[in-house]
Amino acid sequence: MARNSSQKKEGMFSRMISVVGGGGEETDERAHGESPEGAESATTMLKAQHDEVRKLFKEFDDASESARSSRKRIADDVSKKLDVHAQIEEKIFYPACRSLEDEDARKMVGESLEEHLIVKRLIAELAPLDGSDETFESKFTVLKENVEHHADEEERDLFPEAEKELGDERLEELGAQMAQMMRRLLSGKAARQGPRAARGGSSASDASKASSRRSSGSRKEPARSRKAAKPRSGGSEGRSRSGSSGGSSRSRSSSARGRSRSKRK
Repeated sequence: MARNSSQKKEGMFSRMISVVGGGGEETDERAHGESPEGAESATTMLKAQHDEVRKLFKEFDDASESARSSRKRIADDVSKKLDVHAQIEEKIFYPACRSLEDEDARKMVGESLEEHLIVKRLIAELAPLDGSDETFESKFTVLKENVEHHADEEERDLFPEAEKELGDERLEELGAQMAQMMRRLLSGKAARQGPRAARGGSSASDASKASSRRSSGSRKEPARSRKAAKPRSGGSEGRSRSGSSGGSSRSRSSSARGRSRSKRK
């Protein structure tokens, strides 16, 4: 039979997060789960993840109602762990279980997928809620009840059949694949923190460029004023020339009238 969960000395999620974050002391081979001989059984890994989430549920229940920020932190932690857990089950473990000869076990895979949909919906509804929201505790309680029921059924009915039919070697191969996928998922979550900082840096750079453009624009403003002044200057000269011409015409007209009066005399 596959190694049982009593062999685990610490939570799978905690170990993975530690390794991804660079704080773990595990060897690279163990972290990647690339050696089938040393890999953990898929069912052992999934049971351990169930236990980690159960522990968080207990922490939530033990926290006082006034500790809203702590309850929100626990709910967020539960949501992250369940998201990763669901993905490795759906992509790796459940497809392997579809080949089981036991019909009830195969049917349970379909039921488990439907239960995952309910859990994902509850997680999505909890995400934007603050710990003080009136629906926060009730939604988390429904999530807890669904997850505990789902985990209990898998451990009672599906995992034993998978262990019996698939055998240790196959379960360890699946466990190695699941460990690798967990690392990718957790690394992806960590990497997504970087782009936000990068975007912040870009925004600061953009602000600096905008400030530079504003400064540059203010230096160019006198030039625009001089360009704008030219039409006004041209207009003044035109008016001056026009005025001068008009004065000459009036002078000639006055002289002509004077000569005309002189002839009549």
